[in-house]
Amino acid sequence: MVYFAQGKASSSTLYHILMKNIRVLSSLVVSVFLLVLITACDSGTNPLIPEENGQTFIGQLPHAAKSKILWFCDYEDGTFVKWEDQGTGTYYAGGGIFITDEQNTDYGIVSNYTYSGNNASFASIDNAIQPGNSKAVRFMRWTDKAWNENGDYFPDEAYYSVFMRFPEEYDPTKDSGNDPNNDGGWWNVFQFKSDNNDGSQPVVLLDIYNDGSGMFFGLIVKDYQNDNSSNHTQEYSVQANPLLIEPNKWIHVEAYYKKSKDYSGRVIVWQNGVKIFEKENIRTVLPPGETAVWGIGNYTDYIGSGTEAGKAIIYFDDAIVSEVRVSQYLD
Repeated sequence: MVYFAQGKASSSTLYHILMKNIRVLSSLVVSVFLLVLITACDSGTNPLIPEENGQTFIGQLPHAAKSKILWFCDYEDGTFVKWEDQGTGTYYAGGGIFITDEQNTDYGIVSNYTYSGNNASFASIDNAIQPGNSKAVRFMRWTDKAWNENGDYFPDEAYYSVFMRFPEEYDPTKDSGNDPNNDGGWWNVFQFKSDNNDGSQPVVLLDIYNDGSGMFFGLIVKDYQNDNSSNHTQEYSVQANPLLIEPNKWIHVEAYYKKSKDYSGRVIVWQNGVKIFEKENIRTVLPPGETAVWGIGNYTDYIGSGTEAGKAIIYFDDAIVSEVRVSQYLD
């Protein structure tokens, strides 16, 4: 019961009545909050995800799956705040947007290319025609929330996923006369990085190659045996039965990533719910790094085909980090 003063009363009496009312109201507020939280947990919902937003992929997931989502960005707020918090490089940021060659890159929010809901994002590069001169837009994330919002690193085992759309067929292959670094061509669109004593290093990444019949994913695993150097060896894996990346269609990419500094790490990759790669007994976090950083983006130094040589754009929607595999819920 809430008590209200009636008639005349001393200031002391009014003070005690007021304080009693505040204590009662505070108790009611706390009780209501706990009831809402307990109800959400009991029903398998995640209070961070609006239940009424049934127009998005995330909104349509089962309650049990929503409750396991650690972080997501569906761009429905029209911003990149979920990627970079209050801004890339700010003190409490748990992520950011990292650019190489600002004059030849761009990114933003679009409403004409979406997998679900009203908004998606894009990352574009231009003039990628000089091998060795990289262009990159990278959306990176390493915590579930900003540090000043009780954020924490993603757990040792989690699933990282996103929808991608390529408006046309591209080819990053370099001919022998246009390949000074003898790398054959590369295109990094999904990666995990970690820090060693020489800086931030890519550890596991999805590469796109074109064998003349279309675009496909390859998996690159890099091993840094000297933790004071960027020198590494790498293994490039192709699919036993390659799944085509069809232009102008949304595809879903998901990776299970187990963090490990002692070669007990593991990565599994699914394309549209079909497992395409699995690697075990790999090092997925580099000493002295504390965690792995996940990223999606558009990153290469050469695009040889498309409407315009050197130009490529990728659309992204519904990025998710979860404790369960969300691609099992694809239509």
